[in-house]
Amino acid sequence: EIVAQSLVCTHLGCTIAESATGFDCPCHGSQFDEDGNVLTGPAQKPLKTLRVELLEDGTLRLHTKG
Repeated sequence: EIVAQSLVCTHLGCTIAESATGFDCPCHGSQFDEDGNVLTGPAQKPLKTLRVELLEDGTLRLHTKG
């Protein structure tokens, strides 16, 4: 199964970066685990999970909205 997560921090929208424990936000210090759950705030919500669709030709389609 393929899972995709948004790299936009749920606190104020900064772009997060991969870290040894998951993902870190360079703007205000929020940390997320590898599943996108909040480890430390100020973020209160987990990272958004994005829908991934496998097309008949083997192409992956990533749905970034809705």
